[in-house]
Amino acid sequence: MASLTDLEGRLAGLGLDSPFPAVPAANALTKPIDIYRLHLASLIATTLECDVAAAYEAISTATDLTLADLAVVVPKLKPKDVKDIKEFAVELVQKLPTSPLYAVPYPDGVQLRFFFSQKTLPLLMLPYIRERGTTYGEDHAQGLQDPANPDGGRKNIVVEFSSPNIPGDFNGTHLRSTIIGGFVAKMYECMGWDVVRMNYLGDFGKNLALFAVGWDKYGSEEALEANPLEHIMDVFVKIEADFKPEMDASKQAKNENKSTAEIESQGIFAERDGFFKRLEDKDEEALAFWKKFRDITLAKLEPAYARLGVTFDEYSGESQPLQETMIEIEATLTAKGVLQESDGSQIINFEDHGHRGLGTVIVRARTGSSTYFLRDLAAAVDREKSHAFDKMIYVVASKQNAHFHQVFRTLELLGREDLAKKMQHVSFGDVTGMAPHVKKTMSLGQILDDVAEIVQTAEAEGGKENEDGGDEAAADAGDCEDKPASTGGGDPAAVGGLLSLDLFGKRSHGYAFDKKRMAAEEGDSCRLLQREHAKLFSVIADLKGADGGEADGEDPTPDHAVLQKDESIDLLRMMAQYPDVTASTFKALEPHGLLSYLSRLAEASSYELDAEGDDGGDENGAGPSSAAPEEETAESRKAKLMLYECVKQVLGHGMNLLGVPPIC
Repeated sequence: MASLTDLEGRLAGLGLDSPFPAVPAANALTKPIDIYRLHLASLIATTLECDVAAAYEAISTATDLTLADLAVVVPKLKPKDVKDIKEFAVELVQKLPTSPLYAVPYPDGVQLRFFFSQKTLPLLMLPYIRERGTTYGEDHAQGLQDPANPDGGRKNIVVEFSSPNIPGDFNGTHLRSTIIGGFVAKMYECMGWDVVRMNYLGDFGKNLALFAVGWDKYGSEEALEANPLEHIMDVFVKIEADFKPEMDASKQAKNENKSTAEIESQGIFAERDGFFKRLEDKDEEALAFWKKFRDITLAKLEPAYARLGVTFDEYSGESQPLQETMIEIEATLTAKGVLQESDGSQIINFEDHGHRGLGTVIVRARTGSSTYFLRDLAAAVDREKSHAFDKMIYVVASKQNAHFHQVFRTLELLGREDLAKKMQHVSFGDVTGMAPHVKKTMSLGQILDDVAEIVQTAEAEGGKENEDGGDEAAADAGDCEDKPASTGGGDPAAVGGLLSLDLFGKRSHGYAFDKKRMAAEEGDSCRLLQREHAKLFSVIADLKGADGGEADGEDPTPDHAVLQKDESIDLLRMMAQYPDVTASTFKALEPHGLLSYLSRLAEASSYELDAEGDDGGDENGAGPSSAAPEEETAESRKAKLMLYECVKQVLGHGMNLLGVPPIC
């Protein structure tokens, strides 16, 4: 990657000979807009004789590119002895020297708005993006233990996500956790962190113990071999139905403030709790049962995750926390006066410790078994020892907000404020209406199969439209020789449709399983990204082939004049914003903002390619005339090739962050 000296040399070639001012908040090596902000800040500081860092902070990136690329908020400059700030803004326009980087600015109320110069923008942006290649949009300094010492090591993060239950449906909550968790992990990698992707399976506790009771009653090895997940869920559903009257009786007793001890000491309650106690006591037969069904479930999950493009570095689970750690936690809580006995159970009443609204939580059940809460606490302590993480993120639905507040507060009560500060819960809303669209057992593989069918049906209907002269651009998107084969329904188009649905709005917003949105190829849509990325692939291949390939003959010098039209300049302006977009996305961990940006970029690319296709066409748009080849040169084709390769690079990088697989 180029150094600041290299950048200054390139700017000198554009007519600028002043070095970059020292502004700690700026990073011209990863954010091209900072080149423009630093240069403008230097002009303002010289003109007004003010601090250059203060001038830099007064410059913002425009959110609406129809208005400008940069805006100077004049009041932030804190000019002295100024009565009319709007009049001062007009005077400042007249005082600022001209620059080859900008068009003439214009005042807009208390702001000055600046457009990048169309002449110099391609000369600066194309080499900038090409030099950084697949790292454009990344800022690895964010992940350094010490930004001043690149050799001092990188920060570590554990991202826990997906976490389905064994046994249990792979429901909308697990699906969103998988998609958003994969995105969170990639964002931290983009910013230079070492990431451990962890799947914390619900493979222990009373859920599995209840299934063990059901297996004794309803299990069939023959049915298990024929259709493992379907039979496991069939057994679990049956034993849940058998258990419901006992659960209802226990719930009623709690509502009436009566003891549940007698109810829970007999029937299925007793069988379930007895099996779980055997698990915790490491009974060989119980552990063999646990391992058998854990292995069966993972054998089905892993290929389904691969179809979705998600990988894990570690499969952990509720079975993993060490008994010694749990005992140590309980001993510390007891010594600090935090644990108290209630109806035979050991609990924490958070209100007694100044945490209102968190209620109480059971740490150790009256049967002597650990609880999910205690296992989660122990898992956090164990992971800190085993992974030495700087941060741990739980990607779990918002309905678990109270649970994580309780976990973090309990760590503080343990005297582990340091550990609590390293932990974050990234939450999200629920998915509704999924079940009617899943034809068999609710599993990740089946969900992908059914989404593939939805998308394939939409594509088939779209194909009929194309036969009648419909959306030809959509049809052309699939014309790539190296398009990967469909993997049992988990093809890129299906994954794109699923992600379009999930990433459309903010994480906190739930959504309904909507077939129409999954199939859409317009608006904020992952399928739009795939289509335009594939179209760029085809156009780039054509341009490379026009001169017999880049390896033949002398590489022509690009003629940047061909990129002076508005469509090309708009693409360059948008691509200049990309590192700022990834930085803000990393800060908020909101994928919808990145999807929205990439969708606008894809639409701008489509306009550019359509405008290019119209050049030299006849009045009916039937295609280029015979004059077009005579007007186009190897130099102009080279400039277009550089532009389209950069767009494809940025689009592909963003798609990868979102988990959207290319179709080319």
